[in-house]
Amino acid sequence: MKAQWPAWQPLNVRAAPSAEFSVDRTRHLMSFLTMLGPSPDWNVGLSAEDLCTKDCGWVQKMVQDLIPWDAGTDSGVSYESPNNPTMPQDKIRPLTSLDHPQSPFYDPEGGAITPVARVAVERIARKGEQCNIVPDNVDDIVADIAQEEKEEDDTPETCIYSNWSPWSACSSATCEKGKRMRQRMLKAQLDHSVPCPHTQDFEPCMGPGCSDEDASTCMMSEWITWSPCSLSCGMGIRSRERYVKQFPDDGSVCILPTEENENCVVNEECSPSSCLVTEWAEWEPCSATCGHGMRRKERFVTLNPADGSICNTELLEREKCMMPECQILWLLFYRLVNVTQTEPQLPLGRFEQTACN
Repeated sequence: MKAQWPAWQPLNVRAAPSAEFSVDRTRHLMSFLTMLGPSPDWNVGLSAEDLCTKDCGWVQKMVQDLIPWDAGTDSGVSYESPNNPTMPQDKIRPLTSLDHPQSPFYDPEGGAITPVARVAVERIARKGEQCNIVPDNVDDIVADIAQEEKEEDDTPETCIYSNWSPWSACSSATCEKGKRMRQRMLKAQLDHSVPCPHTQDFEPCMGPGCSDEDASTCMMSEWITWSPCSLSCGMGIRSRERYVKQFPDDGSVCILPTEENENCVVNEECSPSSCLVTEWAEWEPCSATCGHGMRRKERFVTLNPADGSICNTELLEREKCMMPECQILWLLFYRLVNVTQTEPQLPLGRFEQTACN
């Protein structure tokens, strides 16, 4: 899989990248990792995701939401924390909402982190592609074809079917992608403890309205959602992408665009002196453990004004806080006062009792 890193600038996020890869019966686990930038060492990905199904088929489509993981190489707590190498390095682990109060994912109640990315994997049916292994003779070719057909046909021997019917017409009446269907009948089920697979089969197709030129083009996916605007003030650019689902049958190169760009305006009334800041962090603990105190919260500048001026947005907020009433501790002590001895039997001094708080 090949993809470019996003640019290291706030809000300059490219549309979701796409890639194609192949799997077979011996290599059916998918893993990938992509870094979140800018960030200390946060990333998202999947590890050893099995694209085989329990009934020895293939996953048709899979969508998973992803939460960020910490690679264990940097101890930064926010997206733009300065470099702070972790020595020794920690194991990779998922981030939690209780890691640090300044973390963008912090939640004092320890709730689940909202997913930051989504991956969609969709099977693309292909036949007749070139392989790296070329059979030495005709017998090997026949054996490979027979093995391939056996793998594609997962019908149990206890299920007796009729032959497949011819493919139906494409569901699209214009030169757009659609689906076509074929059917077969279940004649007998010799073992009712073994379920028999479906009696209908579907595959993508192009509508009959396509010209010869259109027929030599590709089948494309839907456009992915537009990326955020490249600027937070005034006019910027946003983009979206799509990917090739099926290449032309004649082997020609796909000429349809896979990326679109358009202008976007986030805030028409903003000025060049505007700056972009983060959300407020959580309130820090009260400065007092009982009675009256002060507490504070902060936010940070993520994008300075375009005209080079200083950001005048308030970054620090303070307020009074009230903790439980302080408990008064009464102490009792004695003071010895010297006195003149007037009687032989009297002591040389007396005790006075005083209370204080």
